[in-house]
Amino acid sequence: MKNVTRRGFLAGSALTAGLVGLAGCNAGGAASDPLAAPAADKYPIEPDKDDVKAKWASEEVRDGWTKVTNEDGGAVLGVMDAAKIIQVDGYAFKDLNGDGKLDLYEDWRQPVDERAKALAQMMQPDDLFPLLWAGGTQSSAVATDTSAMDYIEAGSRAGVSRLQSSLKSYATDVEWINKVQATCEKGAFGIPYLNYSDPYVLFDVPSSIGLSTIMDKDVWRKAGMWQARAWRATGVRCDLGPQVDVYSNPIGTRTSGSVSEDPALNRDFAAAFGGGMQSTWGDDEATDDKGWGDQSCAVMLKHFVGEGSNEGGRDDHSDSGKWNVFPGGNFNAHLVPFLDGGLHLDSKTEQMAAVMPCYGIAYDPNDPDGLGEHVGSAYSKHNISILRNTGWDGMICTDWMILDGIQHGMKDKAVPERYAKLMNNTISQHGGSFQPDVAKEAYDLMVKADGEDKAIETLRENARRIFKVMLNVQLFEQPYSDRSEAKAILENKDAAAFGADASDKAVVMLKNSGNVIAKDGMKDKPKVYIPQKFTAAPESRFGGDQPATIAPCFGAKLENEYWETVTDHVAESADPSEADITRLTAEELADCKYAIVKVNNPKDAYQGVQGGPSFMTVVMGTEPEPGPYWKPLSLQYRPFTADQDYVRKESLNPVDELGELQNRSVFGASTYATNESDLDLVLDVKSRLPEGCKLILVVDADRPMCFGEIEPSCDAIVFAFNKVSEEAYARVISGTVEPSGLLSFQMPKDMQTVFEQEEDVPRDMDPYVDADGNSYDFCFGLNWSGVIDDERTKTYKAAPLTKPEKEEVKADA
Repeated sequence: MKNVTRRGFLAGSALTAGLVGLAGCNAGGAASDPLAAPAADKYPIEPDKDDVKAKWASEEVRDGWTKVTNEDGGAVLGVMDAAKIIQVDGYAFKDLNGDGKLDLYEDWRQPVDERAKALAQMMQPDDLFPLLWAGGTQSSAVATDTSAMDYIEAGSRAGVSRLQSSLKSYATDVEWINKVQATCEKGAFGIPYLNYSDPYVLFDVPSSIGLSTIMDKDVWRKAGMWQARAWRATGVRCDLGPQVDVYSNPIGTRTSGSVSEDPALNRDFAAAFGGGMQSTWGDDEATDDKGWGDQSCAVMLKHFVGEGSNEGGRDDHSDSGKWNVFPGGNFNAHLVPFLDGGLHLDSKTEQMAAVMPCYGIAYDPNDPDGLGEHVGSAYSKHNISILRNTGWDGMICTDWMILDGIQHGMKDKAVPERYAKLMNNTISQHGGSFQPDVAKEAYDLMVKADGEDKAIETLRENARRIFKVMLNVQLFEQPYSDRSEAKAILENKDAAAFGADASDKAVVMLKNSGNVIAKDGMKDKPKVYIPQKFTAAPESRFGGDQPATIAPCFGAKLENEYWETVTDHVAESADPSEADITRLTAEELADCKYAIVKVNNPKDAYQGVQGGPSFMTVVMGTEPEPGPYWKPLSLQYRPFTADQDYVRKESLNPVDELGELQNRSVFGASTYATNESDLDLVLDVKSRLPEGCKLILVVDADRPMCFGEIEPSCDAIVFAFNKVSEEAYARVISGTVEPSGLLSFQMPKDMQTVFEQEEDVPRDMDPYVDADGNSYDFCFGLNWSGVIDDERTKTYKAAPLTKPEKEEVKADA
């Protein structure tokens, strides 16, 4: 490694006797803390003369940047241009703005709040306009483009990367983010790039909804810790998540990204997982809390507030899903994960760094004006003021494309008007685009309405909150990534072991007639029939051809580790089809003791709407299909028609901003599941099994489902959310691991109870009761001994919360 240790400092630097006296002193003159910050009125500070002893050393990292380590526990710095380093009081600092002096915002000894404020106050409107956007330059659909710097060179300093770094891709991902940060380093104020990522998992750790069934804060906190370590090493400094919406409407299309339907469970997840991500931990058990540090990743809790009560369950990325309805008057329950969770993290970082508002418009049909103006949450003074009135001073970034794409409640306003409304509503960033000229137009409107002083102060306040996030995750000091560190974390065996354990704990055993699944129940490696499954070629909105496949429906990679696999005959074919599978007969299955069939929950064909504008048609500017035609969203496999008396004939939504009233009732409309064949496969397998052969069903779900069509054919059922590893299912099925998961959602008795529940009220359905008399209710799960009854069930079976317990709900008029 190249040793730099001392630099040739900028010509003309001088050190006065008064500044020498500041070294190691705090504002009051005490000399007890060598890292005490100078008083604010001492800035800018001239660099040391050459006769001042250096308290730092440096080395050139393999990836091309210089790492600087200060003594006495001072900050670790990273620079691409080593000439940016200046020395003050013996310590190394970065001269970010190139003025040859140490400004307050450049001094890592100063509190984050003071540094953020100082930088914001230095900047003029034209400096600020490019900062108020969170766009993005990298997509998961293509390979990493390490030359993609256009937005960065134009001034963008935040955005989402969907690279989802792994052992296969981390090297080029690190190369890309280091080039981004090197470009930013050359900017006027040296402001770094705040790289976001949508939630994704590593180490086989389940996603948020998968982790929800564990109901253990220690596991959640460690999951956040391992995710943050890996993300931080590969250049991500803020999670666009976790998504903690209370999904009280069981048909919600975005349920799979969230946690549960219970406010208290989501609250505890937000506090534990968010705290796990934001703190740096001195141990692998996430017990030694160091607060903000070199392994910290900020969280942006989403979506504030009420997305889990969406009308018709529809996706709020388009107009069809723009209403969040509260017929049960239960809006305050949806605040619980944010106010009692995000504002009270299980961490020294204390509070969520950022929040993303939801797209939707909150509407209570029993109190039409009670939830404020009928606009999307980011525009809603009612909603955002609830956060600010708690004293929370974090950053708010909108969900993507709400200016000129997903304009819920704002179609009657011009784009600059919308942006001005966001700025005045303390929204720091608009997600999904980069349009500094729009910010300038909005600013001109703000000046005209409120005067220049108020307008520029609003911009500076919004920028200050962005800088706070950047400073807390140490971007101004060390924005670069090290391939060696990234590789070591991604290969960490303790992280992999944690992921395997968490996956095991996420599996819920719903049915176990006659103790089909028992301790060491398959230790003699019995013959197990696993049928082949035909999967049609999937459609991809990103393009690319993927062929149809035929493969075992479960355990293709387990290689008979837990049992001896018996499967169907498959004919070789260049263009596979169902006809290529020859099913085994009952005679051929005579010596099989078990059959294992893996299915998905029913996948509704329309997701609540057919035709009309969609997210992709809005973003791409293409013509939508005819519509919209309102469709029921079904949780059953067989086709469903919403023509019963329990279906609303008039929808709850009010007149929109254009004066239009759409009746979005689904009465009389029909839908179907695209994977009805999953049910057919189970019924077919059951019909061919010899007497005594037990059918074990594996359900990989992304939302609740109706079990009445499929449960009677099964002797045992294991269930988990969002692609828990097949190894975890196998360990439970074979009796190697005792199941311990608990349902984090009710499984409805039938579609009638789905329609009769109120969208905003959790746990208000009649649960399904199986052949053994067990009710698939919230917090239900079986272990080898029977129904689980432990501290978790005692905690979470309590009546659902209807409002926050730690914070007052106070909204501006």
